[in-house]
This record gives sequence, C-alpha cells and structure tokens, in this order.
Amino acid sequence: MAPHRAILRAVECKFMGRVPLARPALDVGCGDGHFASIAYDDLPLDVGIDVLPRDLLEAARRTGVYRKVMYASATELPFADAAFNTVVSNCVIEHIPDNDAVLREISRVLKPGGTFAATLPSEMFGEFLLGSTIFRALGLQRLSRAYGDFFNRISHHHHIYSPAVWRARLAAVGLDVEEQTYYFSAAAHRRFDLSHYLGVPHLISKRLFGRWVLFDGQRRWFDRWLRPFYEEPLPQAGAYQFVRCRKL
Repeated sequence: MAPHRAILRAVECKFMGRVPLARPALDVGCGDGHFASIAYDDLPLDVGIDVLPRDLLEAARRTGVYRKVMYASATELPFADAAFNTVVSNCVIEHIPDNDAVLREISRVLKPGGTFAATLPSEMFGEFLLGSTIFRALGLQRLSRAYGDFFNRISHHHHIYSPAVWRARLAAVGLDVEEQTYYFSAAAHRRFDLSHYLGVPHLISKRLFGRWVLFDGQRRWFDRWLRPFYEEPLPQAGAYQFVRCRKL
C-alpha cells in the first residue's frame, strides 16, 4: 500500500475497529476486503458489496473476511427492509454522486436500533493539504483553493461536508448521530499530501515488481516519519471525520 494510504487507513482502523458488529452486518463499498481484514477482529462480516468486479473477486478470495460478497450499488441495495443490525462504510459514500439515495438505502436496510458507522473526508480536506497551505502562506489564495479543489476532484469527492451538515443529512433519513469526531490533524494531512510525492518510488516498484516495498529500509523510514500522526490526540478540526449513528 502507498505510504499516504497506509497512514490514513491505519488511523481509520482505530475508529472502525471499535464499532460493535451486531449481526447481521453489511460492509458498503468493501473493495478488495483488505481494510476489513485488518480493522475488524470479529470476522467474518455477513455481506460485502461493491461495484468493482476485480476488487470483489479479491475480497471473495480472502478467507474468513466475508460470508458473501455481492456486486451491488449502494444507491439500490438488494436487501429487504430492516435486514441488518450493522452497516459500516469506510471512506466510500462521499464518492457516490447520489448521496441522498445512499443514505436512504442504508437507513432502509437497518433495523430500528441498528448502527451505521462511516469515515468521511471533512470540509477541511482541501484546506489542510500541504500545497494549499504553502500557497495560502504566500498569499496566493486562488492557487490555494485550486490545489484543494484539484485534490478533491482527483479523489472523486462528490460530498465534502462539515459535521453539522452530515448530522442534518443523516437525521433526515432517521439516523441519529451518537458519536462524531474529526481525525487527521492539519499537520497529519500536510504529511499525507507530501507522502503522495515521496511515495512515487513505491508506485513504480508496485508497477514493475508487484510489490509496494522492495527493501525493509523503505518501510522503516516511513513508519518512523508517519507514526506520530497515528498516535496523535484527536484534533479540534481534521481533514476527516468519523460518525456513528443509531437507526431510530
């Protein structure tokens, strides 16, 4: 895994891994199953869905992560009303243009009292990037905003909302927020941004040799450089947010 993704996913594992997984449990946007295999101790999850066949094939090959994987859109979940006690989704629903439909469907398939938990980029995502910060410090406000907009665009972020906006959107479909917090401080996000560029050799290694890390020194250096942000206290404002809701 590329260094910038490794530090982000590691932090997200701390949040998602402590979500109680009352059965049956659904993972919306399961990808290749790698995140779930690390984040959750209580496996397998009952169902994982995604729209990428190659990732689903990989998820199906991972022993003991999901009882069943399915090709399905989060905007039209192929499940009965109140089919699940838990729905989890790690950095997925912000990528789906019809977010209203996604939230309605998640609420529909949850049983009353059930849990929905997700990680999401916050409204600070673009502002906290290293490039945005440098341009802003130089008084280049337009370039600062353009840099943040560019990263949101290439990250396919269709929905970048504040915690208050997410609470309102979730409440509109009967999901009551019980826990919500920022994570990934401005300093962490600047290092995350820089890691995109420092991680280019890892990308080349993956393309040429099928391995992200060719020698252990690469891994150890990035571990020392990024670990402080894995261990940092929760910030007052962050580039991402965790939210846990209860279905009314």
